[in-house]
Formats: sequence, C-alpha cells, structure tokens
Amino acid sequence: MNYRHAFHAGNHADVLKHVVLLFCLDALKRKETPFGVLDTHAGGGRYDLFSAEAMRSPEWQHGIGELWDWPDAPPAVARLKRAILADNADGALRHYPGSPLLIANALREGDALEACELHPEEYAALRQTVGRRPGVHLHARDGFEALTALLPPKQRRGLVLIDPPYEKPDEVFKTAQVLGPALQRFGHGVYLWWRPLKNDSELRRADAEVRASGADKLLRADLWVDAPAPAGRLHGSSMLVINPPFGLDATLRQALPVIAAKLSRGAAGFRITTP
Repeated sequence: MNYRHAFHAGNHADVLKHVVLLFCLDALKRKETPFGVLDTHAGGGRYDLFSAEAMRSPEWQHGIGELWDWPDAPPAVARLKRAILADNADGALRHYPGSPLLIANALREGDALEACELHPEEYAALRQTVGRRPGVHLHARDGFEALTALLPPKQRRGLVLIDPPYEKPDEVFKTAQVLGPALQRFGHGVYLWWRPLKNDSELRRADAEVRASGADKLLRADLWVDAPAPAGRLHGSSMLVINPPFGLDATLRQALPVIAAKLSRGAAGFRITTP
C-alpha cells in the first residue's frame, strides 16, 4: 500500500476518469429518486497541486493545467472545470478534488457515498475532506471486498467507481474477476473501471472476462498523450464503463479528440470501442 495519488493528481488520467465520472453522476441526477455510489479506492479526496509530493513530478501541469484557461472547451471539459473551481474559490488552480470529493459535492438529499480506503494516511486525509458530509460513509477496508459487501446500495440504483493502485501485477485480472460477483448483486448499476494503458492485450482479456460475467452493455474509452515507452511514465489510460448512460458515447467522441490534442506530448490519440 505505497501508492499515493498526490504524485499524479490532475494528470491526463484524472482528466479522463473525472470527465466520465461527472457525466455519469449528472446522468443519475436526471431522475429524482436517490442513488448510491461506491468508491472502492477513494484516496485522500483533495490534493494541493503545489505540495512537495505534487511538485516532485508535476504531472498536473500537462493535465488539468493545460485545460484550465481554455475558453472554448467542450461541454465535458467545462463541466470538469466547474467542479474543480468549486474547490478553488479565488479562481486560481491550487487544489484538485479527487473522486470522493467530486462525488460528495454532487450528492443530493437521500443520495449516498460509500468510500473505501486502506492506506492510513490517505484515510485520515479522506476523513478531513469529506468525513462530515451528509450522506458520506467512510470505510477503512479493502475495496475489492466492498464490491460484494456493500452492494447493492440501499437506494437500489447508482454507480461504482473502481480505481485500484495497480501495485501488484495481477490487479487488472483480479478486478475483472471480482466484477463478476458484483454484477450478480447489482447488475443494473453503472460501473466505471479505470486502468493504465500499458498492456492492451491484457486489457482485452479483462474486457472479455467482464463480458463473460454477464455484462452486455460496455463502453471503453482510451486516451493517450504520447507513444508508449517500455519503462517510461504512464502515457495513457482506459475507462471501461458497464451500463453506460445515454449520451456518454457522443459526449466522449466530441471531447476526447480535442483533449488529446491539448494534452499531446508527441503522439496523442483516443479510442472509443464497445468490447
């Protein structure tokens, strides 16, 4: 449990993940009935982009930093910027809200967030960030275990965000395996699974495993900002969405080409498929 998201907060992977997350949260809010969200690997919730950790390798400068002063940004990016601006009252980009804070800010009365985090320091930060919010429940527990223990939500509809640290070589396949039982318990939920874009054949096998588990509505969105390097920095990431809300495909097809162009460091691109 050595992964600390502060080193990567606001990078291109966060941009992709949070564009998708916010669209799906807004889609859930189209109905008045309450919804629940499970964030399996929540992190600390808020990140100071000028902290020592973030400035050690300031990935955000080539992520959200490139999009911050974009006056004609597509709607999905404008939505992300509004959500980040809510945590930067003076309009300057200083803090980046993590997924649990973005979710907590989107909750209405009756909606709920179950956020899991095992890292002691990250959990302590999470408590400070969202621990007193109405409808927010924190768990210092394994997020994979929570996929069965905390599903389905009592609201009977909602979203599951899965973003493991990928510290172990089998974490992609492990996630694909645990999604099967989760889908049996909460088959109509919206699932967002973030993965590093390093081994595409491994991701294709994982996608096939998810489909074999009973998921028949899948959307995969990949974004990369440079050509892959054998031992280099993360160049891209992938979001697998199970039960994607109406309009997500069209929104990403509009947003991702221009995001890729903005964030390009040499060989950027995107791909949207239905595996």
